[in-house]
Amino acid sequence: MPALPTLEDGDLRLRPVSLPGDIEVAWSWYQDKQTLALSQRPGTEPLSRDRVARMYQYQVEHGDFYIIEVRDQRDGGLWRPIGDVMLAPDTLPIVIGDPSARRQGIGRRVLALLIARARQLGWPTLQAKEIWLYNVGSRRLFQSAGFVLAATGVDPGGQPYERYRLDLRPPD
Repeated sequence: MPALPTLEDGDLRLRPVSLPGDIEVAWSWYQDKQTLALSQRPGTEPLSRDRVARMYQYQVEHGDFYIIEVRDQRDGGLWRPIGDVMLAPDTLPIVIGDPSARRQGIGRRVLALLIARARQLGWPTLQAKEIWLYNVGSRRLFQSAGFVLAATGVDPGGQPYERYRLDLRPPD
């Protein structure tokens, strides 16, 4: 299997996850209640390092899994990790784990890089599998990128969600 490429957009990059090193960075994100509510479910207890390690291992094995980084001009232009994202045809979870990096348009830029990557890979569609109704920001993000509502449902915990799909095939 070829190595994943790093995807860049100026001062934003998606670099392939490095295990086990990135687990320590990510662990702090999965201690934050808001990150957990947006990425897991409301009321989710902070994740142990072992659980983050298992989650990361699964994502590496089932898709293109990246760390989201921004260039930090205050720190000499070094790359600072702020979240993670998995690209797979049937799921597209974007987690901005650093609360200071939210609501800055980073999710939109990440999504644009992932859509371009999926097109490069020749995928016919992309899907955002479960976006809970209360996560208005994520629903707006996917809608603004051209994703359309494909299904609704309720997860095993009783949380209603929407599923969005983007057709990547060129028009006839």
